[in-house]
Amino acid sequence: MNPTVFWIILGVILMVLEIITPTFFIFWFGVGAIAASIVAYFLANTIWELITFVIVSGLLVFFTRPLVNKMTGEQPRKINLDEIIGKQVLVIETIDNKKGTGVVKINGDTWRAYSFKEEVVIEKGTHATAIKVEGAHLVVEPIVISEEEKK
Repeated sequence: MNPTVFWIILGVILMVLEIITPTFFIFWFGVGAIAASIVAYFLANTIWELITFVIVSGLLVFFTRPLVNKMTGEQPRKINLDEIIGKQVLVIETIDNKKGTGVVKINGDTWRAYSFKEEVVIEKGTHATAIKVEGAHLVVEPIVISEEEKK
């Protein structure tokens, strides 16, 4: 296949993917591929085509990503892990360490979760307390409600 045609096809595919996933990130790689197709047309040198693709894509992402974030108002939300510890969470998927399942919701965010004790299964719809964070998982323990509190 002609390198110019390859880069044009790749550029169009990446731009169409941007329509499917509106992140305004993949689009710049499509533009980089179109730039590489221009180099392929005039130079027909694979190294220069790749260099053009990487540099154009990289520069566009680097310089326009902050601008796009500012325009859309989307800023990455920072989570203070100390705020989560000790808080009550809602179990939205049964937590079973043996099966590797468990999802909780806290402050509008969902987290994969483990039970503090290996053998304890925490049912969906119940509440638990966040004990600690391990990587991208929240370790929780069930909230025990006495018979008096149930009444």
